Amino acid sequence: MFSIFYLSRNAFPSHKFIGEETTADSDGLIKEFGNDPTWIIDPIDGTMNFVHSHPMVSISVGLVINKRIIIGIVFAPVIDKMYTAIKGKGAFLNGKPMKV
Repeated sequence: MFSIFYLSRNAFPSHKFIGEETTADSDGLIKEFGNDPTWIIDPIDGTMNFVHSHPMVSISVGLVINKRIIIGIVFAPVIDKMYTAIKGKGAFLNGKPMKV
């Protein structure tokens, strides 16, 4: 995991990263949120479910540029579902378009 983070920092030095642990020690507010491309990552979304072996666990990733959400990805590996969305391109479930 360290090598992936290290490589991404070198390849994209202007990109920022926010994780759940980023705000855990403070008041829960993101203090340094600017216009740079910012990845918001929760590697285990549904921690209590994970601890209790409940299948509703996911990996959540979002990309924000200029304080606007551009990409969202939620992958639930246990139930094999991946939700993706790109601003202006629609939302998908396992690669198939979703309708609202």
